[in-house]
Amino acid sequence: MASDLAARFGIYFLHKLPELVTNTKSTVSILNCVTARQLCFNDSSCSAILEIIPRVCGPEVVACSTVTVTKCQAALRTLQAFPFFKPTCLCREPHVDPECNSFRDFLFDHPCVFVKEREKDPYPVDALPTCTHAHYVCQQEPKCIKLYEDFKAHCKVRDNKCRMEDRELCFEAWSSLRRSPMFGCICPNNHMKKRCDRMFSMVNHNPCIGK
Repeated sequence: MASDLAARFGIYFLHKLPELVTNTKSTVSILNCVTARQLCFNDSSCSAILEIIPRVCGPEVVACSTVTVTKCQAALRTLQAFPFFKPTCLCREPHVDPECNSFRDFLFDHPCVFVKEREKDPYPVDALPTCTHAHYVCQQEPKCIKLYEDFKAHCKVRDNKCRMEDRELCFEAWSSLRRSPMFGCICPNNHMKKRCDRMFSMVNHNPCIGK
């Protein structure tokens, strides 16, 4: 069932990818990577991917340490598809511009890119789903939607404030949710963006996380 869900996520989002990138400014020449990153930050769709990558790829840049390898790979591919980074971006020598080179290595030579095993990821994906579609498809599998419902129940938010009753239960729910399709979903600019943004914020901007 999980593999069927993954396939449906990938097929759906591959159709949606042009929707993400066609609304961005096209670039004629190859950009400096820091400039490209700033342009990405200024674009709502692109900046959402930048925000997702540290979560799905983990904090490590020397080794791939995340349990959501395929989501990390999908996020990196999606970011590379934006015109700011196509076909690549450039930097001066590492000793002259270390920040630029660090970002370029992170984007194009991330250690998770070279990982082939997928058994640790129960919901492997080829492309990141939108949050609304992730929720819809997740509803088709009781185990999947339970992860999301448990997270909302144990990491309650009201008036933008954390109302959790048990920190340990919240942490366990969050750890489990990271393996579900709801974690790593994104929100392109479309007619369902408001609903999508609410789901995205619930997962990624939950004030209970990190307390």
